Amino acid sequence: MLREEDLTAWELSGLVGISEKEVLEHLEHLRSALHGRLDMTPSRCLECGFSFQKRERLKKPGRCPVCRSERITDPSFTIG
Repeated sequence: MLREEDLTAWELSGLVGISEKEVLEHLEHLRSALHGRLDMTPSRCLECGFSFQKRERLKKPGRCPVCRSERITDPSFTIG
């Protein structure tokens, strides 16, 4: 699944039938098992365009540190 296209945790949860929280836990395990080959397209603020490039956590951020907006895109994942 992850080799073909970028998918968010929400999209993955719908595909495999488990909660988004469980998907994020499994992605953490995959990240360590794949030795960094799990690529993440970072979240981005829809208001000011800030990109969360340095964020290590896989979960979507709650607010933008620049404009404080809560309109944030979900990060997406693929195996590189």
